[in-house]
Amino acid sequence: MTKAALRPEILMGIVWIAFVTIFEVAPIHYLYTPGFFAWALMACGVVTFGLGSSFATMPVQMPERHRKEEFGYLDRVIILCAVAGLAGCALIAIDKVFLSGQDWSIGITALRDRRSEQVLEGVPIRRSVLLYIGYLTVSFSCAATCLFLLKGEKVGRLAGWLAQASIFAMVGYSVLYGGRMPILLVVLLAVACGMVRALTGQTFVPRGWYLWPKAGAVVVAFVAYINLVWTLRRNLYSTDFAGFLRHADERWDLHLSPWLVDAVQSGHLPATSVMDFASNAVYLTHSPTIVQRAVEHAESLSMTFGLYQIGILSPLFDVFAPQLKLPETMRSELASAGMLGWYPNAWGAWLVDAGYYLGPVVILFWGFLSGAAYAHVVRGGSVAAQLMLAFAYMAILISPLNGPFGMANSFLIFCSFAVVAGWIAWRGRQHASVGATL
Repeated sequence: MTKAALRPEILMGIVWIAFVTIFEVAPIHYLYTPGFFAWALMACGVVTFGLGSSFATMPVQMPERHRKEEFGYLDRVIILCAVAGLAGCALIAIDKVFLSGQDWSIGITALRDRRSEQVLEGVPIRRSVLLYIGYLTVSFSCAATCLFLLKGEKVGRLAGWLAQASIFAMVGYSVLYGGRMPILLVVLLAVACGMVRALTGQTFVPRGWYLWPKAGAVVVAFVAYINLVWTLRRNLYSTDFAGFLRHADERWDLHLSPWLVDAVQSGHLPATSVMDFASNAVYLTHSPTIVQRAVEHAESLSMTFGLYQIGILSPLFDVFAPQLKLPETMRSELASAGMLGWYPNAWGAWLVDAGYYLGPVVILFWGFLSGAAYAHVVRGGSVAAQLMLAFAYMAILISPLNGPFGMANSFLIFCSFAVVAGWIAWRGRQHASVGATL
């Protein structure tokens, strides 16, 4: 039963049934509602992904291969990845705080809003080489954390503690940008690792590390941080509940359910808690409305070939090919369509990046790779396959918000996983060759 539910195509269906249910029952009402074609496009995305995954998972009925795997190298890999990730966060902090020329005295929230306006106006920002090195290395902290969560029983104390400490690399990265998504990615990667462990017949988390209390503390701290961000933003603009309702109407194109508004105005529910809840609900459910905008403005949106999802490409084009003005063009088109700064879910993201014709091919391939990782793990695959399956599961869990490469640093996380998995697989083949020779 567990293996069936954790097939990528089945899991994608479960996630989207849950998401659509939440979208329909949440006590918020969007004025810019998705139409039939938008819902059909999203349904086709789910089906196309499922077909691709099914092509790869059909051979799973073959006999499972169980081989003895050596884990002595894991400590070195985890330590190296953790140190690289923490160093990457430090380099980003040095660039952002000391070398970027930004005025941090106004506070992260105000600075984030100012930078958003500057991006729209095409105002450049100073970036040092430290920032790019930090981008390339901070995501290895996720590889360290996931390797520990996948094989914690085989990991030594130093590597284990460093792997747990490495989550602060993504926390620091998130705080430096005044965001939340990097932390959410780490949380979902941890859940994905637990799913991989369940698929392979293990406990959800490694034994002996007291991870459940730590996980609870992380979730509580994350929720508190999210609500703090909303509070700081409201305080910055002196927004009370009436102002929040106006903002939701004018900027978010939505209304709260009348019963929820009445509960606040009658004093039965605290305004702050309702505003926090509504803000989070908007963040998590608005993506179908952005797909509707993408459908309506399809003719005015240029195919971006990955620029939309892969955030690091924009600064690279700004620095190394400014004459092309690709990021500026993309931002201008998205702003005209009312899509800039909003989540398009996976299907809207692939529509913008690959268009109506290439998009289904890419989604089919995405499903196939996810199914291939699942099939390899079920047939006794190595920790390298488990690491890639963890990313695949995370991408499925995040698909109601964005594409697999569209959330924060997720493309570079994928690259770090691919590098680590490739090295582990190569080392495994080398070990097997030596064993055969002996």
